[in-house]
Amino acid sequence: MAYALSEDFQNTGIKVLIPLFSCGLFLCCMVCHGELVRLKPHPRYLTSFYLMISLGGAVGGVFVGLVAPHLFRTLVELPIALVASAVAVLLALYQDPTSEYYRAWKRPVSLVSMLLTVVLAGYLVTEFRNSTSDARLLVRNFYGALKVSDAGGTDGEAAIRKLTHGTIDHGEQFLDPRRRNQPTTYYGPNTGVGLAIRASEPAGPLRVGVIGLGTGTLAAYGRAGDYYRFYEINPLVVRLANQEFTFLKDSKAKVDIALGDARLSLEREKGDNFDILAVDAFSSDSIPIHLLTKEAFALYFRQLKVTGVLAVHVSNKYLNLQPVVEQAAESLGKAARLVDTDDEDFNDIFGASWVLVTGRRDFFDQPLLKPAAVPIAPRGSLRLWTDDYSNLFRILK
Repeated sequence: MAYALSEDFQNTGIKVLIPLFSCGLFLCCMVCHGELVRLKPHPRYLTSFYLMISLGGAVGGVFVGLVAPHLFRTLVELPIALVASAVAVLLALYQDPTSEYYRAWKRPVSLVSMLLTVVLAGYLVTEFRNSTSDARLLVRNFYGALKVSDAGGTDGEAAIRKLTHGTIDHGEQFLDPRRRNQPTTYYGPNTGVGLAIRASEPAGPLRVGVIGLGTGTLAAYGRAGDYYRFYEINPLVVRLANQEFTFLKDSKAKVDIALGDARLSLEREKGDNFDILAVDAFSSDSIPIHLLTKEAFALYFRQLKVTGVLAVHVSNKYLNLQPVVEQAAESLGKAARLVDTDDEDFNDIFGASWVLVTGRRDFFDQPLLKPAAVPIAPRGSLRLWTDDYSNLFRILK
């Protein structure tokens, strides 16, 4: 488990990680619960014993949910728990008269166990330092840990600044003033959302909604007269997008940010509001399912004009979200097409998958979109996601 937390393991598939951490959790729990049973006191003290166990659970929950986000700048609870588990077991065995560890630190088995525990702690500390050594800024709150870092040097046309949430890149910007308004990462001109915006621009000023702020990269497309409205639930992301990146402040469009859950915010707003609505909340390790249901898509199209286009970012390390979006679109009588693009290293553009959904049947016949937008292969065994039903196991890659 400690090695799986290293950067060497970042691209490992979920089919390896889930069994690995599940087995590790099982072993830790079995050992710890076994020691609890062995250490239980005489029956007349069981009330206090169970009270202490309950209190320990409550203290742990409060620590992880309330204390840790304010005490730490990044996610360190799991490494601490791994080392603490090893130390707790050693201490328990040291006090167990039936164990060969009993008050015998100098025996080979005790020395080897202590050495391995020290190695475990040292390895995790080293990995933590390596993962944060390039950090320009580390911040954390209830929604997770964010890191801002620079790469490619401090100047020159290759220098970039990026925002990372956990292990996922949430946006990058060139530091060179000549290139800093260039859309990067998942939002390049030839990506699905880039094509949707470019294909819609000849009609005049655009009203664009974006669920998920990141670094605010899509604001780079804004022209004079355009309106871009971002929906973001994490106030730290809003702060970093304004303080550490310049996409928002440099945009020629009028830019607005709605703080809070995007679906609730959209439900409070009047309809027929946007020419394009980009849903960009699914590239992290976990996804907000309530933004992918049939009811959510119905809400999106209430907010879109009749000729509007919904662009859904479905790039994901572990989940195949394309058929989920396709089914939701079909249930509403809309056409859906997939736009897949490759990396462009010089322009700092990542390979990305976007699904474009619209009621305009002629939209995909435009020269920009016709060669790039392709039908999505149906998945007959998949059931339509609703607010009452979803199944992540059916879409694991």
